[in-house]
Amino acid sequence: MRDGFFVSTFKQKIIMYSDISKQQQNILSKLKQTAVWLSWSRIILLAAAIYLFYLMMYQRNESLGWWAFGLLVVFIVAVNAYLKLQGKIKYHTTLKKINDDETAFLAGTKTFDEGAEFQNPQHAYSYDLDLFGKNSIFQFLNRTGTSLGKKQLAKDLQSIPSQEIIKNKQEAIKELTGMIGFRQHFQTLAQLAGTTEQEDAAIKNWTSSAIDKPNKLFLLLAVVIPVLFIGSLAALIFDWHPLASKLTMFFFSMNLLMAGLMMQYISKEIGKSDKIANSLQQYAKMIQVFEATVFQSKGLIEIQSRLETNNQSATKIVNQLANLFEKLNTVANLFIFIAFNGTFQYHFWVHKKVVEWKVKNQKYLWDWIQIIGEIESLNSLANFAYNNPEYQYPVLNHQAKISFNDLGHPLISKEKRVRNSIDFSQKHFAILTGSNMSGKSTFLRTVGINLVLSYAGTPIDCTQASVDPLPLWVSMRLTDSLSDSESFFFAEVKRLKQIVTEAENQSVFVLLDEILKGTNSDDKKTGTIGVIEKLHQLKAMGMIATHDLEVCQTTARYPETMINKRFEVEIINNELHFDYLLKDGICQNKNATFIMKKMEII
Repeated sequence: MRDGFFVSTFKQKIIMYSDISKQQQNILSKLKQTAVWLSWSRIILLAAAIYLFYLMMYQRNESLGWWAFGLLVVFIVAVNAYLKLQGKIKYHTTLKKINDDETAFLAGTKTFDEGAEFQNPQHAYSYDLDLFGKNSIFQFLNRTGTSLGKKQLAKDLQSIPSQEIIKNKQEAIKELTGMIGFRQHFQTLAQLAGTTEQEDAAIKNWTSSAIDKPNKLFLLLAVVIPVLFIGSLAALIFDWHPLASKLTMFFFSMNLLMAGLMMQYISKEIGKSDKIANSLQQYAKMIQVFEATVFQSKGLIEIQSRLETNNQSATKIVNQLANLFEKLNTVANLFIFIAFNGTFQYHFWVHKKVVEWKVKNQKYLWDWIQIIGEIESLNSLANFAYNNPEYQYPVLNHQAKISFNDLGHPLISKEKRVRNSIDFSQKHFAILTGSNMSGKSTFLRTVGINLVLSYAGTPIDCTQASVDPLPLWVSMRLTDSLSDSESFFFAEVKRLKQIVTEAENQSVFVLLDEILKGTNSDDKKTGTIGVIEKLHQLKAMGMIATHDLEVCQTTARYPETMINKRFEVEIINNELHFDYLLKDGICQNKNATFIMKKMEII
């Protein structure tokens, strides 16, 4: 039933994304035609204006000059219209690519950022579960366009929040799932912004930097000298005083001297805010879209409430700062510097407004900017839910119970995916056996990744799930460290020590795969049994995979709380056959010798 549902929804999704892409292509065709028309219009208007100016000079006909001026005005309007049109073309090109990428993704092509920079062998579970890197769950989920969004999504996959937060995220994701128009609009703006970690760091550094403002003498002179300049200029124009021209030049020079002295303050702000203006403008657009949207879920409404202060929207306040930075950065333009500062100390007053903005809003800015990352992460998770409508949201509980019915691994193609059920509610620790390639490690990762997705608030591939968000610890993919002179075995022992320490302090969920591989078989068996009994004593929940059948006898001592699970392999017509179905009991079949004989190794 679920497979049939998947086939129909899979086709529907591809058709829908393809249709949106075609719509965007039609819009782009019309926009590009208009752009060509505007491009030629600009050339013709400019050429006509130049020609009329030439005729005016040649024929000394002032009326032609007015016509030429009128054509120049129309030319400027055409240039602005062309620039706006180019912005629309970029927008619809990006939106088309978003839908093309989704179509390709559903067909099996993964083009999204894999987040390799977030790999961390020291993390409790992310490295062992391959959350980041090529063909990872991060790449599977990631639809972010900014550095903020990427970081937040990585954080959401590596955090275990409270049940209340998970419930709020579930509600938010459910609401966003159906809002494909909003999601793709926000995603388009994020990709157009394309801000980098360095640009975000510049904003964060600026928000945390000290407020550096000139003393009151500067303020007094910034008022007095421009007033004296305007007075002397009026005297010069109306010929009120014989020294007016000299006074005008003197006060003009004094204004420039003041502007030069102000550069120590302006340069500090520009140094802290290099390239901030454009980033802030892009972020303001995204905040505006989010602020203007009406939401029903508690989580999204709560996020919106954080974007308002003193009855003013964050969009308006952030745009104010972006515009001030744009004006402040014109200090590098020699003409503007001389003309504007020589008359009324323009950059002093802009700097003063920046300082006033900083005093009033500095503490809010970085929090507002980070909200963009939160929305991008939720958008990515909602896109995952939208592409998989047959998935179910886990029910949260407070009884330290974790159970899954028909659980599948989201990264295995749905046609090949085998689903299994497991319940840790009563028998809270399972010992998993199986021959090589039978699916033990894959099943451990299936449980682990679906727990991570549950904690992130997304639906998972199951018919039913109940989860208590316990801290997750995994030991599956440890590495040695040459830089720390640390062997693989010692790295594994350190990880096991971490797990035991955590289990001593709180309830945990543990996934262990064939531990103590770096020692002899007797030591390995004794050590593995010791770890299982220690975890059982601490009431830890979870599962361990092992090839050692003697380890499985541990369950006989704790029949009420431990269980053996297995994956089997059959040899039919001299070929291995795996069904990847989880069964009760201890694995009976072996295949290592068979495989080596088959490959003529022995």
